[in-house]
Amino acid sequence: MTMCGIDFAESERALIQDSADGAGMSFSEFVRSAALEKAEDMADTEAYNEALDGDGGTRYPMEEVVRMAAEAE
Repeated sequence: MTMCGIDFAESERALIQDSADGAGMSFSEFVRSAALEKAEDMADTEAYNEALDGDGGTRYPMEEVVRMAAEAE
């Protein structure tokens, strides 16, 4: 495992520590988890945008999606 240093203002560190305590996690576990979740969210958003770019612009209203799903059953 690689260690890295991150600078936080004292108020930021206290806020993060309080949240970590509430989640039953160490400060490091909480920060690592939050960073990984953010990275995964960004990757998901990028994949979503790429899918939108490659779908030819076809869009359906929710009512139509529900109707098509009911017909497919």
